[in-house]
Amino acid sequence: MKKTYYEKGFFLDVTATGYNSHIELVKPSELKKTMNFNFILKKEKIEILEEIIIKGNKRPLSIKKDTVVYNVESFKDGTEKKVEDLLKKLPGIRVNEDTGIIKYKGITIETVTIEGDDLFDYNYTIGTKNINIDLVKEIEAIENYSENKLLKGIEKSNKVAINLKLKNNKTDLSLSTDIGIGNYSDSDNVPIDLSINSLAINKIQKSFIVSTYNNVGKNTSPFNYLDSQISLEKIKEEKFLIEKIIPELYLPKVTINNLSNINNQIFGNLNSILNISDKTKVKLNFYYLSDNNKNNQISESRITINNSAFSTLDDIHVEKKPLQYRGDFELTFNTSKSSLLEYKMSIRDEYINTETTIFSNQNNDFLSSLQSNSTFLKQELLYTKKKSDRKAIQLEAIVATNNLNQTFVIKPSIFDNTKFNQDIQDNNSKKLNSSFKALFLGRTIKNNKYRFSLGYNYNKDLFYSDLSSIQKTQVLLVPNSKNALDYINSEIYNKGSYNWSIGKFTISPKYSLRYLNLKLKQDNIHNTSNFLLFEPSLNIIYEIDRTSSFGFVSNFYNISTPLRFLYSNQVLIDNRVLRSNKPKLSLQKIKSFSLSFSKNDLFNQFEMYLGANYSINNGNFFSNLFINENSSRVSIFFLPESVGDIAFNFSLSKLIYPLKTTFRINSNYSIVNFKNVVNNSELRNNKSNFSVNSIFLKTSFNLPVNIENKTTYTFQETKSINTFSNKSIENNLKLILKPFKGFSASITHNYIIPSFKNSSNNYSFLSSKIRYTPKKKSWQLELSGVNLLNEKSFSKESATDISNNSLSVDLIERYILLNFSYSF
Repeated sequence: MKKTYYEKGFFLDVTATGYNSHIELVKPSELKKTMNFNFILKKEKIEILEEIIIKGNKRPLSIKKDTVVYNVESFKDGTEKKVEDLLKKLPGIRVNEDTGIIKYKGITIETVTIEGDDLFDYNYTIGTKNINIDLVKEIEAIENYSENKLLKGIEKSNKVAINLKLKNNKTDLSLSTDIGIGNYSDSDNVPIDLSINSLAINKIQKSFIVSTYNNVGKNTSPFNYLDSQISLEKIKEEKFLIEKIIPELYLPKVTINNLSNINNQIFGNLNSILNISDKTKVKLNFYYLSDNNKNNQISESRITINNSAFSTLDDIHVEKKPLQYRGDFELTFNTSKSSLLEYKMSIRDEYINTETTIFSNQNNDFLSSLQSNSTFLKQELLYTKKKSDRKAIQLEAIVATNNLNQTFVIKPSIFDNTKFNQDIQDNNSKKLNSSFKALFLGRTIKNNKYRFSLGYNYNKDLFYSDLSSIQKTQVLLVPNSKNALDYINSEIYNKGSYNWSIGKFTISPKYSLRYLNLKLKQDNIHNTSNFLLFEPSLNIIYEIDRTSSFGFVSNFYNISTPLRFLYSNQVLIDNRVLRSNKPKLSLQKIKSFSLSFSKNDLFNQFEMYLGANYSINNGNFFSNLFINENSSRVSIFFLPESVGDIAFNFSLSKLIYPLKTTFRINSNYSIVNFKNVVNNSELRNNKSNFSVNSIFLKTSFNLPVNIENKTTYTFQETKSINTFSNKSIENNLKLILKPFKGFSASITHNYIIPSFKNSSNNYSFLSSKIRYTPKKKSWQLELSGVNLLNEKSFSKESATDISNNSLSVDLIERYILLNFSYSF
C-alpha cells in the first residue's frame, strides 16, 4: 500500500447491477492486517429518461448484390412531378428526351416494374410519364434481370430493369388527378391538360389506370405519331411488322415542350395483373389513343447537281389523325415448382388519316390524303422447365400476322392535270411470321454459362399495288405501276454461346449456323436463292476493377433483302417522288468491330465511356436518282460493292463535391460512306460526317437558386462532287428557384441557331413554372407559361449529298396554364 493511503486513508466502492452503489472511507487509524466489512445495498430507484433520437442522413444510394437502390428523397429538388423527371437526375441513368427510352450504364432497360411486377412490358413510358414521384420511396436498377424467375442465376442475362418501391402508405389505393386550364395569347382556343390515374395494389391484383387529354403538345402515350423516332417495342418487334412503303409525314421536335406538336390528344390505358391462384396469374393491357395533329410546314431544298442548280419549295398544310385500339393478354401458369407455361396475345388496330394541302413551285395547288390501316395479331406460347439449379430448357412458338392497307389520293394528277383530276395509289401488304425454337441453357460448377438453340423461322410477305389516274368515270392505270409480289424468307438455324469467366476476363463466343431459303414470285417470274451461313461473334470484357472495364466486340452477320427493295414497278410516295427497285435476292454481308472503355463509379458519381466502332458492308443497295424542279424518280439497285462506316463516342459525367456541381460531356462523331447515281451520272462515292457535342452542368448548392445548362453543337457535312454542310448550336438554360418552403419555380430559356450560315435567323424560347405544395396536404398548385416570347415558327437546317435543306414548321402559340393536382 502506498504511503499516501497510510496518511489519508482510502475509499472502498462497492457496486452491483440494479442496486445503488456504496462508498465507505477507511481511515488510517482503522487499518488492521485483517479487516471484515459488511455492506447492505439498496435496490436502485427506477427513473424514466427522456427519449434521445439520433438522426443521420440516409445514403443517396446503396448496392445490394446486382441491384443499385436510389433513395428518392436524396435526389429530389422540388421540380419533379412524375417518375421520369427524377430518373433524368439519377447517376448512371439516362433518359432519351424524344422516346423516353431509359439506359442504365449504357444498357437499354427492358422494363419498369412496380414492386417487382411487370405491368407495362416494353411500353414502360406509360408508368414513367404518368406515375407521380411522390408515391415512390426507392428506385432500384436491377442488373442481370430475368423476367422468368426460373432462369434467374442460370441464364447469362445482360438485361436491366428498373423497379419502383412504393411508400408504405401507398400500397392500397392511390388516386391522382391533374386539372390544367389556361389561355392562349392569339386565339380563342383554351389550352387544357387533364389527367387522372390510379394505382391499386392488394394480394389479389395490381393495377395502374391512366386517362389523359391535352391540347398543349404533350404525348402521354408510348406511341409516337409526330416524328420518326422509333419506340423500344417497335425495335423489339421489327421482324413481325410491315414497313410502310408510303411513309407518314413527320415533323422535327422543337424544345423539350415539343412546340411543333399542335395536337388534340386523348389517351386511355389499363394495366392489371390478377393473381387467380398461387399458380396462375393473368395480365391485361388495354390502350386507346386518338389525336389530331395540325401543322403548317415549308420544305425548301437548294440543289446542285454537276453544273446545274435549282430549288424546290413545298408549302404544306397538314392535318394528321391517328386512332389506335389495342389489347394485350398474358396468362402465366406454374404447372409445378420447376415448370412454367406462358401464353401471350396482342391485338392491335391502327388507323391514320392524313389530309394535306400543298402549294409547290410547280405553281400548282395539290390536295392529298393518305389513309393507312394496320391490323396486327401476335400469339406466343412459351414453356420453361428447370431441370436443376444449373440447367433449364425452353420451348417457344410464335405466330404473328400484320395487314396494312394504304391509299394515297392526290388532286389534280401529277402526270397530266389537263386530262385527269386525281391520282390514286393503292397499296395492300400482308406479313405472316411463324417460328419455333427449342432452347437449352445452363451454367457450370465454375459459373460459366452457356445456351444452345435449334429453331425454324418462316416469314411470308405479300405486296400488291397499283397507281391510277382518274377523270370522273375514266380510269387509266399508269404504265409500269402495278406490283404483285410474293416473298418467302425461311430458315432453319442452330445458335450457341458460351460465357467464360477467367480471372478478370469474361470471354463470350457465339455462333449462328443458318440454312436460308429465299423465294420471290413477281410478274410471273420465280426466283429462288439458298444460302448456308456461318455467323460468329466474340465479346471480350476485361474488368480492371469493380467500376472499370475494357470491352471488345466483333460480329459477322448477313441481312437478307427487305420487302421495300423488292417491288419492281413504281409507287407514288408523295406529290414529288416516284419510287421503284431493281430487285435481287442477295445478302448484305456485314462485319463490325468495336472497342470500348467504361467506368461507372456511382458512389463518387463518376461515369466515363470511350468507344469506337468500325463496320464494313459487302453488298449494298444504292439509289439511282433523277431529280428536277418538279419531281424525283428513285430506283434502288444492288451492287456487290463494299462501303465502310466508323463512329466514335465519348461521354464523361462527374459530380465535383467541393463545387456541388455535376458536369457532363457527350461527343459523337460518325463517318458514313455511301454511293449513288444522280441524273445519269457515274456511280458516285459520297461521304457524310456527322457530329453532336454537348456540355451539361447542374449545381446542387444549398441555396434558393440553382442552375442547369446544356450547350449542344451539331455539325453535318456531306462530300461528293460538291460539298454541303451545316453547323448549328442550341443552349438550354434552366434556373431552379426554391425561395421558401412549399414554393419552387423554374425558368427555362432555349436559344437556337439552326445554321451558322444565317446566324441572324435564331430563336429564343422561354418557359416557366411556379409550384406551391403545402405541407402535409394532398393538393398542389402549378402555374406554367410556355413559349412566352411567342415564337411563331421554327426552321431546321440539314444537308445531303446534293442539297442544303430547310424545314420550317409552325409552333404552339404562347399559353399560360394553371394546374391543380390532388392525390390520395
